[in-house]
This record gives sequence, structure tokens and C-alpha cells, in this order.
Amino acid sequence: MKNTIKITLAVITSFAITSVSFAGEFTVTGAAKATYSVQSSESATAQNNGGKGIGIANEFSLGASGELDNGYTWAYAQDIDGATVQDDAKMTVTTPYGTVGVFVSEGSISTKYKNSHAAYATGSDFGLSGGATKHDAGADGAGFTYGDNVSNTNNMQYHTPAGLLPFDTSFKIAYAPTQSGSANASSNSTDGATEAAEDGSEAIQYAIETSPFDGLSLNASYYEKDNIATASAKVQGYETGSYGASYAIGNISVGYGKTLIAPALAALTTGTRVKDYENNMYSIGYAINDSLSVSYEQEKSDANKETFAVTGNTNSAVEAEISTMQVAYTAGGMTLSISTKDIENMDYTTGKEAAENVIAVSMAF
Repeated sequence: MKNTIKITLAVITSFAITSVSFAGEFTVTGAAKATYSVQSSESATAQNNGGKGIGIANEFSLGASGELDNGYTWAYAQDIDGATVQDDAKMTVTTPYGTVGVFVSEGSISTKYKNSHAAYATGSDFGLSGGATKHDAGADGAGFTYGDNVSNTNNMQYHTPAGLLPFDTSFKIAYAPTQSGSANASSNSTDGATEAAEDGSEAIQYAIETSPFDGLSLNASYYEKDNIATASAKVQGYETGSYGASYAIGNISVGYGKTLIAPALAALTTGTRVKDYENNMYSIGYAINDSLSVSYEQEKSDANKETFAVTGNTNSAVEAEISTMQVAYTAGGMTLSISTKDIENMDYTTGKEAAENVIAVSMAF
């Protein structure tokens, strides 16, 4: 199956890029954001208690696009962040038969946040508790995990063309030949890094979205790592999947999403590890008018643990929870946002609580 996918992508890509291309269009887009954050907690185990900070971040994208002599189109984009570092990049060719592309640390097709209607950002995706540290091999690290994603790697993708399938259904597939990122600056770079045992040597991800009737959107994605070292996968390999739905009626949008994560696990005789995570997201957004919107969102993540001992194994669970209330006001290219966040059992530690308030001003260009 995977060899067929690789061959298909290679044939389509080579066919598309052999055509002579016309002069393309060059664009520069991006955004700059200034934030003021206040973190606090009444919990003795909370981190950054009373922390305050001001920050400015920016990222712009250099883009180019054009048309081939057979009517197919191509596009290229290179992101440059606030440290003037070239990081994410992509090159795609769009044909009547679909879109194929090559992505460098780019191209997320995960649906984990697809059903979020947060006015500012999903609570687990910024600030306190945002972006879990490595959680493979049962590690119980800091953060709030939604699992790994193909966009963390260099990968190739195929997307079905619009209108091909009924109900505006779209299907995407991504293949990462390595779990370590190659250099973005060289078209001939090779991956000389050695992946962690639990990461395997390659990965594949699928995603599907459909809209059976107006206002309703259904979506799902699945990600799996392959060729994981035997020493790290005697019990289970790495996989994660998300599914959910969103429904919009008038100015109100509601969404629900579920994500399951199974870390790669080796045989264990002593100690405690996380066997799997089960996440649930509930989101509601309301557009008061064309400029002003508000939202409420709740995310829950159960870390299901297993403790090994001579006297017998025991199971336990810790539920981390993030609740956010947000408001955003847009005027032209400026967006002013206010977010309040409450966290319970942060970092999957019972009794560890925290709160975070953020004021953000973003300028798009």
C-alpha cells in the first residue's frame, strides 16, 4: 500500500513539473502580534505564579505562483519568523486530478483543532500548558498533548480536487520518509540525524472532511509512525487520531472534537507510564456582528496510567482541563483580542492549577 502511494506521488509530480512554466507572481504576506500576558494561581504547585510579560512576534511568508503551459498551476511559499530564520516551506502543483506537494515542517492535515471556534486561539495552543513536550514512550511530560503531526516533519502530500467527491468531500494523504527534518536551505540535503527509537523512520497521515448539508462539517484524521525500533514497541506502536463535527446556524457555531493518542511503549516491569490519552473539546462561538465575536471553549485530556509493581499492576487516570473565554474585535487588518484561561491539573499533575489572561493586538499585511 505504502509503496503504491510513493510511486503514485512520484509519477504525478514528475508529470506535472516536466511542463514549461510561465513567469509567476511574487507576494509577501504576514502578521505581527503584540501581547501582554498575566499568569497567576492559588495552587502551591503552579508554575509562573504571578508572571507578567510583554512580547512581540512576527512572521512573514514569501510566496510565488504561476501557471504551466498545460493549464496546471504551481505555488511556492517560504516562511521567515521573528528571528529572520527560514523555517517552514512548501511547493505544490494543482491539476484537475488533485494537488501534489512537498512540505518542509509544514502541511498539517490533522483535524485536532478543526472544530474549534475560539475567537483568539485554542487554549492548549498558546501560553501556559500550550504545546506538550515529548510524550512518547509513556513519558508524562509538561503541557497538554494532542499527539504528533506530519507537519513536524518533511513530507509529501496528495489532496483530491474540489468537486470530485459528493458533499464537498475532500481526502488528503501525507507521507514522511523520515522523522527528522532535513535542511530547509538545500534542495539536495540529506537527513543525517538519527531518530529516537520510539519515533520510527517514517510516518503516514490521512484526513477526510465532508459536509452532508449546509452548516454541518464532519472531519477525521489518523497518524501512524512506522518502523519503530523493536525495543520501543514490544507493547504498542505510535498512533493518534481525531474526529469531530461543527455546525453553524446564523451567527452561532458549535463544535466537538475527540482525539486519542497511543504512545509507543516497550515492555516494562517497574515504574509508571501513560498508556494512552483521551481528549475531548467542546467549543461555541458567536459573531455579534462582522467585527466582534466571542467564544467559550473547554478541553479535557485524560492521561490513563499504569503502575508496575511486584505486588501487581494498578491503573489510574489524571484529567487535565483548560477553559477559555475570549473576545476579538477586527478593524481592517487589525485584530484586538482578550483571552482568559483557567487550567486544572496542569501538566497532568493533580491539584496543579493556573490562570492566564492575554491581551493581543495583531496586524496582518
